[in-house]
Order: sequence, then C-alpha cells, then structure tokens
Amino acid sequence: MSMRVIAVIPARIDSSRFPAKMIAKESGKPLIQYAWDVATGTNSVTDVYIATDSEEIASVVRGFGAKVIMTGEHPNGTSRIAEAVRKLECDVVVNVQGDEPELDPKVIDAVVSILGKSVMATAACTLQGDEINNENVVKVIVDGNHATDFTRQPQEYAFRHLGLYVYTRDFLQTYVEMQPTQNEISRKLEQMRAIDNGYTIAVAMVEPQPSGIDTPEQYAEFVGRQNNQS
Repeated sequence: MSMRVIAVIPARIDSSRFPAKMIAKESGKPLIQYAWDVATGTNSVTDVYIATDSEEIASVVRGFGAKVIMTGEHPNGTSRIAEAVRKLECDVVVNVQGDEPELDPKVIDAVVSILGKSVMATAACTLQGDEINNENVVKVIVDGNHATDFTRQPQEYAFRHLGLYVYTRDFLQTYVEMQPTQNEISRKLEQMRAIDNGYTIAVAMVEPQPSGIDTPEQYAEFVGRQNNQS
C-alpha cells in the first residue's frame, strides 16, 4: 500500500522584515502560489494544503485554487502544521516553506524518498561562495545520510541546510509536544529539538538551490528573474 503524503505550507501575514510577503504579487501572482506550484509539481505528494490564521491569505490562496486549513495562532510553522494535519488522513507530512518559490520539486521527492525508517528528514547541498561564513546560512554536519548537528557558525565539511522537512505523522505530533532545548533556543534552530532528544534526521543531498525570500530586496531580485523569464 502506498504512503499518503500531505504537503502543508504554513503562512502568516506578519513578517518583521517583509510584512505580508506571502501575498506580494509584483511578479504577477502571489509569492505563496509559487510554493504551492512547487508542492503540486512533485511525484511524491498526494495533496497540498495551505495552513494559516489569516483570512487575507486564505482569500488569496482560494483564488488560485489551493486548499486552505484555518488554524489558531502559532509560534512557528511546525506547530501550525501539526494542528492542520490532526484531522487529516496521512502517513507522511511535508513542511514546505512559502517563501522558497524557486525550489526544485525534485528536492521534495528526494526528501520523502530518504525518510525510510527515520521519523524526520531534510535536505542539504554544497555551500556556495562565502556561505560558510554567513550566519544567516544554516549549516548541517552529515554522517552517512543522517544529520549529526546544525549550526550557523563556519564549520569545515558542513553543507548548506535547506529549510524543508518531512515527518512521519506521529512524530510531528510528538515533536511539537517536546519542550524547546537549549541548543534550539541559543542557535534559533528548531531542528535541534529532534537532535537533542536523540531522534535521527535523514538528509537527502541535492543540487544547490536558490535562497528563500526574507526581505523586500530579495523579493525585488526574484521579481526581476521572473520578468526575465517571461
């Protein structure tokens, strides 16, 4: 029997560096629609939902045909996704970032594929240019095909971590019930909660991917790339 894989894109209207970025549409369509296109363009995902507590976002995404799950307020996207899938029938949950519009759908397929007997999986690629010294770029240390540590500091033999997560349905609920760990808090890296509690995170090695969009300046560059393609 094949696995039922659900992709969920968590979305909030507030963003300190780029308010309402999920529904910015200077490129001709809302930013979040690109993430939805990525998720629906995979071979492994059975269904795609957008989880939000914003009626403004919900209205926009319904406009391009996406399925919406309204949630309460949450401190982070993982918690929002955990609420969203509690009443859904699925085996595996994919956490897709709404601000990574240029992610290759094959990356999602690779992470779903590598999950195997692990409870959580993610993706990594080689560091490019000066990314190793950039604290905004999260690095992952890999042993075989499993993560041993995540850091923002320069680290020899590290890879660039891509903010995509796949969980078994049961582990996702376990994860959000665990207390944040000291490493998670000090490094501002949610995934350390799993590592610090002794869980294994499988890592799919993929081709380098474009960065996500955190600022209006990055969004303007993205819009320029889209205009050049059209």
